[in-house]
Amino acid sequence: MKLTKSCILLCCCILTVQLILPTFSYAKLYTWTDKNGIVRRTYYPPPPDQVWKKKSSGQRSAVQKKITRNQVDLYVTSWCPYCKQAIQYFQSKGVKIKVYDIEKDRKAAARKKKLDKNSGVPFAVVNGTGIHGYAPELYANALK
Repeated sequence: MKLTKSCILLCCCILTVQLILPTFSYAKLYTWTDKNGIVRRTYYPPPPDQVWKKKSSGQRSAVQKKITRNQVDLYVTSWCPYCKQAIQYFQSKGVKIKVYDIEKDRKAAARKKKLDKNSGVPFAVVNGTGIHGYAPELYANALK
């Protein structure tokens, strides 16, 4: 009978240690943004010289400057539903686009024909990459 009580007591002690011990093994996780705009997660505090500091409203970060440099030329027609979706896609991302209606602008139609042998629209030139049709995944890749 004494052996059983001592076994129960030992099991209780082991269980208590197993419940308490893991709480001491967790380390604090630091989340911070470095100077390049990359979010980092470390178990040590961020080095003061590596932390990105917010700039005044007049200055922009490198990431914001890169986004404003995106150049998109979009060749469309007025009746095409996919063209309207392409325009809405770029507007929703905050990307400035130049829209050319190839039925109303002969020079734009000639440029499009040189760039893309297909006759369909929409045709987007995103940062120098030609993309035929409405393709949000390809647009997103070209904007990176």
